[in-house]
Amino acid sequence: MIAVLFAVWLKATNSRAATARGVAAYQKKDYAAASNAFAQAHALKPSSATAFNLGTAQIANGFREEGSATLRKAMEDRALRADALYNRGNSALAANAYDYAIRDYVETLKLRPGDANAKRNLEIALQKKQAMQQSGGKDNQKNQQGGQQQQQKQTPSAGNRNQQQKPQADANSEALLRAVQQQEQEELERMKRARAAHQRVGW
Repeated sequence: MIAVLFAVWLKATNSRAATARGVAAYQKKDYAAASNAFAQAHALKPSSATAFNLGTAQIANGFREEGSATLRKAMEDRALRADALYNRGNSALAANAYDYAIRDYVETLKLRPGDANAKRNLEIALQKKQAMQQSGGKDNQKNQQGGQQQQQKQTPSAGNRNQQQKPQADANSEALLRAVQQQEQEELERMKRARAAHQRVGW
């Protein structure tokens, strides 16, 4: 019995030591060493916290898909879900996967409406997606010039339906962003009123 308890204690201690090494390496921006240390910590004592550290380090080390998958495990912990979504959104934004980035930032803002970083990155993702779509639209117009345009009646396919739903999703994201901005503005106005009231009271 004592041997079993000692083995459990040793495992936990080794996991903490590996986590400490990972944190030190991450702060030095040695993301490969951080990933290795966090992987060891997670293997010794799997948890949402060790999955969060490992996934974040994997993304920083350039393994975005692997890191995003690892962060999915961290999202099971409600306390880590917003941070994990935000980090996964950053990974998608860096990979120019704007739809995924927008989705994750929107989910982050639902959990933390006052998250200024998530709001700013959502704005960036929406702008970059819009710029990409406009650029693609110009290319399509160039390709169509000089050629015959055939108009055919088509029944909407699943792909077409998905394309029709994307503007709706973008509109929802922008609506959420506007709601967050309005909420922030109202909070600022409330704080100004409170400061004004406080200034009137006193000496």
